Amino acid sequence: MAYLKIIRPFNLFMIFIAQLILKLSLSYLRDVGTQLSFLEFATLSFATLCIAAAGYIHNDIVDIKADRINKPNEVYVVDNISLRAAYTYFISLWTIGIILGIYSSFILGHWDYSLLFIGVSVALYAYNSYLQRIPILGNVVTSGLVAFSLVIIWLFEVKALKLSGVEHVLTKEGHILFTFVVVLAFMINVLRELVKDVQDINGDYAMKYHTLPIIIGSKRTMLLCALIALGLLFNSALFTFIFARGPLLISVVLFAFTILPLGHVASQCWNAEKTSDYKYIARLLKGIMLLGILLFPLILIIERYA
Repeated sequence: MAYLKIIRPFNLFMIFIAQLILKLSLSYLRDVGTQLSFLEFATLSFATLCIAAAGYIHNDIVDIKADRINKPNEVYVVDNISLRAAYTYFISLWTIGIILGIYSSFILGHWDYSLLFIGVSVALYAYNSYLQRIPILGNVVTSGLVAFSLVIIWLFEVKALKLSGVEHVLTKEGHILFTFVVVLAFMINVLRELVKDVQDINGDYAMKYHTLPIIIGSKRTMLLCALIALGLLFNSALFTFIFARGPLLISVVLFAFTILPLGHVASQCWNAEKTSDYKYIARLLKGIMLLGILLFPLILIIERYA
């Protein structure tokens, strides 16, 4: 069971669901299916999941001492899995992910895309080893790696379609919507990482990390999170006003899936004071990320049938 828990199965499931939603949305738009076959999509998705899982394992290896303070009941390396076995597990998944990524690039006929998988793997290693100790930069890097799991599916699909002679997968509005969803997912994950830094401040302080809560304090960091949430709320409202000029239902969906939840997050961040509050906000943000991803197919369906 420890070997399963260490790779964060729920997080991997969310990544896969997000990729599958994007795949099915593009298939729905073209009616006859996307260019990537199910096997090609499965290989590409599994490559990203293996790299993500390897990143989680490496993070647990690096943060053993901090985790004993922050979450003593969830320290799997050493307690349940030997350090040597954990490294073997990490390297095996990392290698499988890169090989499958290179293979997917070869099938597409673009070897240069394999550099994306190598680059992301290196970035994950750098984040766990060094960047997570740097305020803001570490949060931005790990959030960018989460957004990558969506962007890579988009890149491969669009490139495959162009090779088959199809120049446009989506309308201009569709591209804008996809960009909005990815940026929203990225920023919400930045917000979540900041909240997790507040939650883990004791262990990070013991490890002499320089996270934002250690530098400016937990209260000021949560106030900053509240302001970020309000900024995302404002941008979502602006996007709703500009983009949703068609069916009223689109405005309702955007309001229910982004504006209302972000308002609740801002309120919770403003009033958060104890560890249970931080845990609730982190879980809430994870749910909002999934809701944000669901925006893409919902609005496409509404646009088609409204």
